[in-house]
Amino acid sequence: MISFNRIIKLRDLEIFRVSKNGTIFSYVVIEDTRKPFTEEDKKLDPLCYMDEEDINAILNVFRISIINDEKLNEEDSDLIRSFFSDFVNNTNLTNFIIKEYIQEDLYDHDVNIKFFNKILKDIGSNYMIEEFDEMNWIYLSQD
Repeated sequence: MISFNRIIKLRDLEIFRVSKNGTIFSYVVIEDTRKPFTEEDKKLDPLCYMDEEDINAILNVFRISIINDEKLNEEDSDLIRSFFSDFVNNTNLTNFIIKEYIQEDLYDHDVNIKFFNKILKDIGSNYMIEEFDEMNWIYLSQD
């Protein structure tokens, strides 16, 4: 059985933990870039097959990053891609890209804000989660 648990939900960033039979096997980051595709993004499949005009019409891109300690098998990869691609409301102005990353030392760290910032840095995100006082935790979790 596969389960998906949202660990962090911020305005432009969500981080999920994916478990299979009770064992964590992946983290997924969904980031609202609030920007169009970069030139590097346009080279990715399936964008490389789209017309330049259609790509340039997209004003906002969500990046979905799948982070594992080893390459996922095709079945698990397809399942995660399918599940998280449904999170983005595709329109003619909004789309997403999905990339998989391998971080061999993924499970060698304590799970805390530094851990999540390391993941964000390793996937090339400019987003950094700021430390906050534990007294504010209840307030922040009431969104």
